[in-house]
Amino acid sequence: MRRIITILVLVICLIPFSRAFSEEARIEGEISAVGKYIGVDAAGGGEAKFTEYRDLREHGGLYGRARLNYDAEKYFLNFKASDFGYDTQKYKLDGGLWGQFKYDLFYQEIPHNITFDARTPFIGAGSSILTGAANTNVATWDTFDYSYERRQYGGNLKLNLLKPFFFNGSFQREEREGIKPTGMAATSPGGIGLELPEPVDYQTNNLKLEGGYAKNPLFLSLMYFYSDFNNSNTSLNLGGITGLTPAISAPRLLSLPPDNTYNKGAFKGGVKLPFNSKFSTNLGFAKGESDTSLLPNFDGEVETRNYDFILTSSPVRFLDAKVFYKYYKRENKSDRGLQATVGGVDIITADFLDYKTANYGAEVGFRLPARLYLNGGYQYLTTEREFIKVGEAITDPDLVGLILPSNRDRTYFAQLKWSQLEFMDIMVGFERLNRDEFKAPVQTNKMYAYAAQERDTFKTSVDVFPLENLSLGFEYRHRRADYNGTVFGLTKDKRDEIGSNVAYAVGKIAKLYGNVDFGLIKFQPDLARTVDPNDVPWDAKQKDRTFAYGLGSEIYAIPNKLTFVFQHDYLKSNGKVDFTIDPALLIAANGLGGATQDTVDILHSEDYTLYSFKIKAIYSFTKSLAASLGYAYERFSYSDDQLNGYVFVPATTGTNGAFLTGAYRNQSYKANVVFGGLTYKF
Repeated sequence: MRRIITILVLVICLIPFSRAFSEEARIEGEISAVGKYIGVDAAGGGEAKFTEYRDLREHGGLYGRARLNYDAEKYFLNFKASDFGYDTQKYKLDGGLWGQFKYDLFYQEIPHNITFDARTPFIGAGSSILTGAANTNVATWDTFDYSYERRQYGGNLKLNLLKPFFFNGSFQREEREGIKPTGMAATSPGGIGLELPEPVDYQTNNLKLEGGYAKNPLFLSLMYFYSDFNNSNTSLNLGGITGLTPAISAPRLLSLPPDNTYNKGAFKGGVKLPFNSKFSTNLGFAKGESDTSLLPNFDGEVETRNYDFILTSSPVRFLDAKVFYKYYKRENKSDRGLQATVGGVDIITADFLDYKTANYGAEVGFRLPARLYLNGGYQYLTTEREFIKVGEAITDPDLVGLILPSNRDRTYFAQLKWSQLEFMDIMVGFERLNRDEFKAPVQTNKMYAYAAQERDTFKTSVDVFPLENLSLGFEYRHRRADYNGTVFGLTKDKRDEIGSNVAYAVGKIAKLYGNVDFGLIKFQPDLARTVDPNDVPWDAKQKDRTFAYGLGSEIYAIPNKLTFVFQHDYLKSNGKVDFTIDPALLIAANGLGGATQDTVDILHSEDYTLYSFKIKAIYSFTKSLAASLGYAYERFSYSDDQLNGYVFVPATTGTNGAFLTGAYRNQSYKANVVFGGLTYKF
């Protein structure tokens, strides 16, 4: 595939040059090569974290980049390529005839490294069948990497030959191959947990066609989108697994993403009206279908519809206005036939969710004296849900049980911006959300995503330009949500974020810049109020605090000849969960003998520190040839009480037992990179 792409790109690049010298043309480009030596001090998880979306191989390599631009009176062509031969290689070619047509072709690879040197006691990691024995001797387990590669390629074509008519077409294919972690219970229900390597072998094809008419005052277009997804492994089969209690003798199947197709058609239109107004609409219909052999006689089908209407107007200079209405409906028409029999009762083993939303609102903006701009608006949104519960007995004639509430959202917002002073812009804004419930069932664990709530958001920013070469920025955002009527779950959510930045250019000598950011998030799950009077009350409060800053400079030691670059970044995050439990639980029988309210807290919840700096020197021999030399250091430290002191087999029985593989363990790392390169421009 890589060779085919390279040859194709080279052939297409040569096409325009057959007539390049018959008209005045401009050709420019760039070729560069950078050698890197990389040293990583880390375990398998840390090495994967350092290279999470990069292909930085141990001890380094040679990385290349190329660019070519051809521009003539009638024709243009651009070509870019980077990281030749690596798992991050990228190629893009675009060109066309001015005002007639435009095309582009692309190919790129994107890795995602999760954990290297993971382990499993089972045979067949990376395949759809796992067998073997669950033994506790981790040293004998097979090793593998949690990692997968994405390969994307395709092209786009835009035709404007018959103006005002137009046509656009595009095709994209994505392939994913590798392994990612998943989990399941060894027995049903509950029982010991198994962390397993899930095979990834996906292919997705996307085709989009659009045609229409565009000439003032009218715009019309029809669009069709088709996508098909194919998974070479639609189930993970556990067969002949011994060493568990009870052993898995008969095959156990874990459902993986099924093959599916998606079709969507849409109409978009717009027309300009008197009084500087415009009316636009977007109408769409889509259907997704899937099938699986894991559950016989099951065909998946989901249909969606949307209708959007928007009217904008600016009848006078000081007034902007917008009104809109949006409707969306999702219907799950999947096979609702019998799927399983448990205890002599026929049940449905799949969940089905239908919902629809209706949203309308208005927004008005005023240009006031003293260069003040005030805008505000109101939105009303209703969301109605219907849900078929897992395992609902089919004795219910309509098979539908409403277990999720429907919501009404009323949102008010206003924003004021002042730019009277040429060197300063100030903005303040406020938003209020009131959400209530209707058709609301009695629930003990109401999820915050649709629970009734009152949420306030406040934001402000100041941008200052006191000097031509100096800029300062400040931003503050506050959000607080109170969830009303929650019996068991999240009751409060509070967030504060502060950010600032500065940039200063010291004439032609240097450029200095920096930024500081601070964030504080507080969750208050009120778990003390439960429905069952026999439950032991407890609650938890979660707090996450982040602090980050960045410093950088470009020093032009010899203008247009020698430049020094320095960059330093720091990011620290601390998480903590403060538990308060009934003192009756602090006993040896629960494994909490001698514990206190302080010792049961989670002191480290996703704590991490990222520290990095880079120094680089760039020397230009001529306008065409330049060399660079530099050094970079990066350190990442991660701590979480759930992963610290990692044990592959915490227990071999009971609901707290598990056979783990090491996913996401030991994510800390230290890395040193020395690099140097040459760049030639023509």
